[in-house]
Amino acid sequence: MAEPQRPPESLPMRIVVNLVVAAIMLVPFVLVGAGAWLIVQRQTGERVEAEVIGCDLDVGYKTSSQHCTARWTVDGVEHTGPIQGSGDQEVGRTVDATLRDGELYSRSLTLPLVLLGLGLPLLVLPFTWVRRRLRGARTTPAHP
Repeated sequence: MAEPQRPPESLPMRIVVNLVVAAIMLVPFVLVGAGAWLIVQRQTGERVEAEVIGCDLDVGYKTSSQHCTARWTVDGVEHTGPIQGSGDQEVGRTVDATLRDGELYSRSLTLPLVLLGLGLPLLVLPFTWVRRRLRGARTTPAHP
């Protein structure tokens, strides 16, 4: 019995499907890259202690973000500015931070470990997909 034929996909639909698949396949790499970048930022640079002064919550139409300000001292000079990776739960507390290229980064491992914890298991998806595609390409007979 003949297998029923599927109607051919339109070019715009193939483009949309390929873009969605590419986006899904890139997410694990973005998560792992961001987690690794935060760990590098945490480990390199001058270590300082910073007091988190306050945090502001910026609420947009679909997104929200939190920006915290800290005070720290380097070579006897007091500085005030933004601190990356800190939250409102740390307001009024002194936290360990890393100063690198004029930017202050919290030394907390919570966010980097969450990003790596989500990204590493999801890396199985792109590698499995590529392996399956390569196997399919090897087993598909060439058309005359």
